[in-house]
Amino acid sequence: MSTATTEVTEPFTLPSRHLEVRAQAKQVAERFAPRHREVRLSGLERSELHPALWSEIASRGWPGLLIPVAYGGSEGGLLAYAVVLEELAAANLVLWPPVLDSAIAHSIIQVGPDAARGQWLEGVASGDCHLGLAVTEPECGHNVFRSATTVQRDGDGYRVNGVKAVTSGTDLVKRVLVFGRVPRAEGSDGPPQFTTVLVDPQGDGVRITEIPMRGREGVRQFQLDLDNARAPGDALVGVEGQGLLAIWPSTHIERVLMAALAIGNARYCINRALHRAGDRGVFGAKPIGAEQAIQHPIAHLHARLQAVQLLVHRTAARFDAGIDSFQIAGEANMAKILGAELVFDAADHAMQTLGAKAWDEREGIIDLYLDARCARSAPISQELALNFVAQHVLGLPSHR
Repeated sequence: MSTATTEVTEPFTLPSRHLEVRAQAKQVAERFAPRHREVRLSGLERSELHPALWSEIASRGWPGLLIPVAYGGSEGGLLAYAVVLEELAAANLVLWPPVLDSAIAHSIIQVGPDAARGQWLEGVASGDCHLGLAVTEPECGHNVFRSATTVQRDGDGYRVNGVKAVTSGTDLVKRVLVFGRVPRAEGSDGPPQFTTVLVDPQGDGVRITEIPMRGREGVRQFQLDLDNARAPGDALVGVEGQGLLAIWPSTHIERVLMAALAIGNARYCINRALHRAGDRGVFGAKPIGAEQAIQHPIAHLHARLQAVQLLVHRTAARFDAGIDSFQIAGEANMAKILGAELVFDAADHAMQTLGAKAWDEREGIIDLYLDARCARSAPISQELALNFVAQHVLGLPSHR
């Protein structure tokens, strides 16, 4: 008995339209790969994504893959964008701002309001607008429930006060999505409420101070000091007092795309290690790749890469299929955990295999090594991601 299908694919491979996107992304990556250092420095020295590379990406509609056609997007889905960013990262072309753009745009799509959808989605879809995220704070880190920043209704707008730590690429974004608590009236009780608003980083009451992190992930990092910063009424994302619902949708996108970047960077590191292991001789006629101390770690990394890639692609495909967001959250956190560990180990072994060559900044390996270490702490720490899996996937109790 035969079953009619619209498409015949090998089990566990990408659908044809995603294979086509991957092929296009690989072509772009190959053209810009020799300029990887230039691409990284563009964000650090000129506060912009590399104009030629970003123009190529935008012209193909990739920034709008998660945005509805009604708002200028291409609706290609999360799996398609994961494939694009993975292929670029596999050529050491690391682009972090598109991750935040897509994550915040998705939140705006999900929770609105219409004013925000109309004002920002088309710009993100066209590649003309970048958006930043300000959630973490010096004293509470990723624990949003302890956020001390306040977002308070003030006339027809909002007044924002607080400090946000390590906000990425604030120098190249038009707005930063700030998460803060709603001040309680004196004597009132009840659970805390939170509100999210888009703040102009160049506006009054906002001071941005660069944190010298040597350009992690190809963007500069900043602290935001908000002192009675004003945000207009149409800067609201979601509903007043329900800021957690505005942040929640963005986390799935952020984690999956971060994992895609990690897979791509891991592929790059493994390939660099393979090449060097095959042509570097130290003790005799045979290259160092003949030594099991070199080849076994590379083989193990390759095996892990295949497994993590399957998980990331599956999670993105399930997201596109509309699977329950809580299930996606568990898988997205697992993808982040495994992706971060994979890229760190791959970068570490590449450093060891390349030897002194790896420390030459022009090679790009030392940057990937430091980026990979950063991936274990951001956009959420491994420990908090593991907490989520333990408690919400496995059903274990919280220690708090």
